[in-house]
Amino acid sequence: MRGGATSKPSKAQRRIDPALAGMLLLALAIRLPIAWYTVYHHPDEIWQYIEPAYGLVTGDWIRTWDIRLGIRSWLIPLAMLPPVWIGHVLDPAGELHLLLPRIAMTFASLGTIWAAWVLGERAGRQHAIAAAFVTAIWVDFAYFAARPSSDSFAALAILPGLALLVRFRDGGAQRDAWLGGFLLGLGFIARFPLGPALAIPFLWAGRLEIGRAWVPLLGGAICGVLVDVAANAVMGQLPLLWIYNNVFANVVANRSHAYGVEAADWYLRVLAWQWQFAALLIIPSLIFGAKRYPALLATALMVIAVHSGIGHKEYRFILLGVMLIVLLAAIGSVDLLKWLARKGQKSVPKRRFALLLVLWMAFSVHLGAVQPFAINWTIGQAPLKAMRTAASVPGLCGVATYRIRDVPFMSRAMLNRDVPALLLDGPASASLAQPRYNVAIAPIEHLGELPAAYRFAGCMSPTAPVFEQQYCVAVRAGPCTEPAGVFDYNRQLIAKDL
Repeated sequence: MRGGATSKPSKAQRRIDPALAGMLLLALAIRLPIAWYTVYHHPDEIWQYIEPAYGLVTGDWIRTWDIRLGIRSWLIPLAMLPPVWIGHVLDPAGELHLLLPRIAMTFASLGTIWAAWVLGERAGRQHAIAAAFVTAIWVDFAYFAARPSSDSFAALAILPGLALLVRFRDGGAQRDAWLGGFLLGLGFIARFPLGPALAIPFLWAGRLEIGRAWVPLLGGAICGVLVDVAANAVMGQLPLLWIYNNVFANVVANRSHAYGVEAADWYLRVLAWQWQFAALLIIPSLIFGAKRYPALLATALMVIAVHSGIGHKEYRFILLGVMLIVLLAAIGSVDLLKWLARKGQKSVPKRRFALLLVLWMAFSVHLGAVQPFAINWTIGQAPLKAMRTAASVPGLCGVATYRIRDVPFMSRAMLNRDVPALLLDGPASASLAQPRYNVAIAPIEHLGELPAAYRFAGCMSPTAPVFEQQYCVAVRAGPCTEPAGVFDYNRQLIAKDL
């Protein structure tokens, strides 16, 4: 790799490659329908990020235990504030404030296409096309691109940052080191358990060059962290206190264990189930891709290793590692094809290259259509439909959730109506609170426990088995005559430490 300053690129060099432009359009064509159709992958996307942003717009929101304990940064809710505010202004009674954050994330994800192109282009134009194409169409990249969560936020910042670090090592432009360090710092602060993994590309890019490399790298990273400091300062929070609170709550107090604990090999088993036959392409291609970027493979493996040592595990936690592995495999698949030909070709024949891209597309479509990934397409649809049904009731004056096992379930952002919200947990409270609500949402097996005045209005998953009908709506005629009082949703969350 060469060092020193680079010459100013010519006008022709600054033009975007038509193939890259095509990949960006392809990515949008796939991601925008996903953003439109899906609701959320994990409830955190609503209750930890969209809900606080909605609260800043309207002054009313549901506060969960992690918000009350201060274990979350305000960075992502504030980043989501502009699209939430615009959506609420343009469609005050609708759901545009839920959709626009997903669309904003979708456009932000285009940086990963550029990153893939940059990383692939160092090996050749076909490598660049393959890398950008796979990043555009692969189901993990496309689906999580629209997710307003810390995992997606971190990955969408880090991948372009890694490409900039590679470009810095190639060309020596300190602006690449500053911006790359900034994006990695931003990704780290969005999901701080990625820290040990991010140390690898920092060490690779910095080496022993303190003035030339470490100053801009660390300077950029510090600027990324300062964005978080500023975001929390605006909300009256001490700098980085949320990280201490998070570690104490989840590591010392083991609050996260309530959501499940898995064995150390859980991620490996999930990846085997997730990739299925696609592993026949991914693993051998990864070997070739890793030869070009061993530091990136080490980063991906460190992401998985660190999270394997944490008891509570979720697939989204290793999203960055999965994306890096698939990206390296996409680059390596071109080399694999050359190796299989054994003819010393500088490029793969166009027909074979096209078949390679079709194979990547086929695997992506297949994995998105079968379990375990297929369940992701409908997550959140039933809760949102229940909120829509409640919001559309004429004369709505109060909404209660009754024995819903998913707590929190009530979301002001999803309901988007200025009426009392109640949390009820038994027949006595349902009867006592009757003057305070005229719409109830309950599992089908508990609808009969509501007062006789409530009439069944429908369940939100009519084709699902009865035991899965968790979101059914019942309506009472007449007005509400009392405020939520002690049954207020937030007061109940505090009382139950939920």
